[in-house]
Amino acid sequence: MIVTKVVWVDYIRAIASFMVVFLHTAAPLLDKYNDLSISYWFVGNIYDSIVRVCVPLFFMISGFLLLQKDELLSVYLSKRFSKLFIPIAFWSIFFVLWKSFIERETAPTLWDFYSLLLTPSYFHLWFLYALIGLYLFVPILRKITGNADNTIVVYYCIIWFLAVGVIPLGEKISGLESGIDLGSISGYIGYFLLGLTFGKKEISTKLFAVSVFIYLISVTFTACITYILTLKNEGIFVDYFYNYLAPNTIFSAVAFFIIIKYLAINSKLFQVSMVQKAVIKISSCSFGIYLIHTVFLYLLKIGFFGFKLSALSGNPLLYIPLTSVVIFLLSFLLISVIKKIPILRLVSP
Repeated sequence: MIVTKVVWVDYIRAIASFMVVFLHTAAPLLDKYNDLSISYWFVGNIYDSIVRVCVPLFFMISGFLLLQKDELLSVYLSKRFSKLFIPIAFWSIFFVLWKSFIERETAPTLWDFYSLLLTPSYFHLWFLYALIGLYLFVPILRKITGNADNTIVVYYCIIWFLAVGVIPLGEKISGLESGIDLGSISGYIGYFLLGLTFGKKEISTKLFAVSVFIYLISVTFTACITYILTLKNEGIFVDYFYNYLAPNTIFSAVAFFIIIKYLAINSKLFQVSMVQKAVIKISSCSFGIYLIHTVFLYLLKIGFFGFKLSALSGNPLLYIPLTSVVIFLLSFLLISVIKKIPILRLVSP
């Protein structure tokens, strides 16, 4: 049997990659509140609320895997260059050309390529740019976490939660601007620490049960408050509580992380050899699936394969999952092929 203390990471990564596809499949419904029946819109809202944890899960896994290592700065930077900067360069240029020649936008200019130094060329590539800053900070964070006891790490997570979740929410509700400056620990770095903390922690049955409850409550809150705010905004979508740093998203991400880790270690279904092998294979392709899935999202929407398929093809209760599965499988199959080709493997490590 595959060692479960390792495979739970693959389970979280594989599930998160499918959630990303699911999220982007459901997303087009959310801006159509005034054009769809309320039941159709709410299906998209619920589905999207369920999978908002996808990107935070990727951050948490990265934190767990990277912050426990000890290596020379030059070795670390060399590894990150091959695993991040080469894919960023390739896929950024790819999507500049994609938008121009496939989506028929304006012809590419020198500015389009110059701007890649600071801004992503396609909506989902923001994640790679976010990773740049996080990865550059990891060597420093390793020194902090390596010499700190768990109390300090937990303290950091609490202060980070206040900085990115509580204070911004308080400012939005009150209309006041906080004079408390916690900008030095803002951003997504807190997810790295949360991943390290709960990745090392043994998950009890009680913590698992509490996490299930927190996840369900958080998802319900996200869907309901988003509906209420959008309704009050005359149908113009309000996505504040969809934010990856919103308090509800942080709670649900940590809870889901704990749920999957517990099941991967304790559930007999999760420990079936065939299932684990499939999950490990999907996990190894997850980065590539993230990068390429928007290609199939677009091609299916325009009917490139001889038929159109999207969340808007019919009842979204069925078509969001169906479209997501098709996109995910096509992305997985193509990335599996790409990873077998020596040169192309560099763009999907």
